[in-house]
Amino acid sequence: MNALFYTKNNFKKVTIHLPASKSISNRALILNALLNNKIVLNQLSLADDTQLMLSVLSNENHEVNLDNAGTCMRFLTAYFACKANKNTSLLCSERMKQRPIKGLVNALINLGAEISYLVNENYPPLKIVGKKLRGNSINIDASESSQFITALMLIAPFVENGITIHLTGKIASFDYIKMTALLMNEFGISVKLTDNSIAIKPYQNEPIIADFTIEKDWSSAAFWYLIAALNPELSIHLIGLSKTSIQGDHITFKVFEKLGVSTTETSDGLVIFKEKIAEDFLEFDLINAIDLAPALCVACAALNINATISGLQNLKIKESNRLLAIVTELNKFGYDVSNSDDKIMIKQTNNIDYNQSILINTYNDHRMAMAFAPLAMLFNQLKIDDTTVVSKSYPHFFNDLELVGITIKNI
Repeated sequence: MNALFYTKNNFKKVTIHLPASKSISNRALILNALLNNKIVLNQLSLADDTQLMLSVLSNENHEVNLDNAGTCMRFLTAYFACKANKNTSLLCSERMKQRPIKGLVNALINLGAEISYLVNENYPPLKIVGKKLRGNSINIDASESSQFITALMLIAPFVENGITIHLTGKIASFDYIKMTALLMNEFGISVKLTDNSIAIKPYQNEPIIADFTIEKDWSSAAFWYLIAALNPELSIHLIGLSKTSIQGDHITFKVFEKLGVSTTETSDGLVIFKEKIAEDFLEFDLINAIDLAPALCVACAALNINATISGLQNLKIKESNRLLAIVTELNKFGYDVSNSDDKIMIKQTNNIDYNQSILINTYNDHRMAMAFAPLAMLFNQLKIDDTTVVSKSYPHFFNDLELVGITIKNI
């Protein structure tokens, strides 16, 4: 267990070197593996999930443990399903055994895949017998997970006849699907994307690029926007970040504008700072950017804003049940927070004791740790049960926090 301490620094400017995007890294690794690694990938993420993906794709093991890496589980399920004559078992953590994968498995079986469940029907772990898949027109419920759709998109150019995917239901995280399409375009793969269908033909060319550089991570930037929202005296320079990113979470700068945080472009990144007071009541729909929920909910509660954050139905199947975890942890601080099946409601309150001793539970979830740690700037006695979980996406996060005066002590 660790204690978090905040010392107000005299300086007002900090420079942050964000990690590379693990979302782009993992997509690029799958595409490159299917292209026989003909493209040099620069600035790959050092996050646990990406290093795990790299390791699995680099060896010939027939049994791999993906722990709680959801992206790896979904993308590698599709990848190994189309690797003819290769049998693979994908093992996982107890939490992953609660995260459904039926929609993706059924879609792959419709393409000729041979996949079986090793423990519980519709959930990992899986046994996959690699086959030469035959393309088809398939329907998939787009409300479950955009990663199911991305997994199918990534293998589509390497499947006989390609794949046409028809999206049914309310589409979750469409911007992540769009990001996959844009990335595939950069690799020379044609993707025809409409509001409810994706058509990808077989890939018959050589790659049009020799190397590709991974962008910095907008999902990680959200926690610095939270810090800026809580500290109006601070200017934060985010190196290598761009408003024109292909990442869906680049809308972070628009979301936090409503909390008074301004974003200025520079020659080498962005500078963010608190410029004005946030509005008294705010409504957000995060259906296309659900990973912003922890940082945004903490920011709204800490700023004492009445807010409703919706589009959160898939938070329940993340690394933790984030819908309940966010509410549970914010209530510990005395914030008035509640939830329904797809939204979190935050009400203003004047009964916060900033001297109370509070233990943050991270639920083995990197985004929970990164969202709640900045509250050390407000609360004098803050503890956190596990700081190591941030290695999943942002290994040096707590080192960077020291730049704004938040330090860690083992207790």
